[in-house]
Amino acid sequence: MGAHRLTPSFGGFLSVVAVYSECMKMTTAVVAAVAAAGLVLGSLGMASAESSDAHSHASPGQIGENRDLAPQRAGAGLPKLLGIVNDDRDIEISNRTPIPGRYKIVVRDSTRGHNWHLYGNGKSISTTVRGTGRWVFKIRLPAGNYRVVCDPHFDDMEFDLIVR
Repeated sequence: MGAHRLTPSFGGFLSVVAVYSECMKMTTAVVAAVAAAGLVLGSLGMASAESSDAHSHASPGQIGENRDLAPQRAGAGLPKLLGIVNDDRDIEISNRTPIPGRYKIVVRDSTRGHNWHLYGNGKSISTTVRGTGRWVFKIRLPAGNYRVVCDPHFDDMEFDLIVR
């Protein structure tokens, strides 16, 4: 048995082209059949979903929501007040006239020379003068007048908080 030598021929080339062309036709037919089957199955699924009572709580045009995945309000639903105290001698709160109720007060204290202190109506919460960071307080604020001060500079770093 000897080695076979392949020699190019024009006729061989045409047969390769013919085989390739037939394969492409078959591939196109298979892709078209799979796409058609997908459309049919998808239509059946949608028809099934429309007739099902599984989504009867959703309004037409709305996508149902999974409340377990929805972001939760901070502090188990407590409204939040934001306070700041800094080296520029700023001392503030996001709402100086809140309504009575329970609040989550978050204070951003970025200075070692001041603190943020709320007091009045038998309540008192404060950051420390030497401490910095984010301080979180949960507090009930009944109607009344409160004072927010920096303890070392109470005469010029202060304001009133009026709950009504």
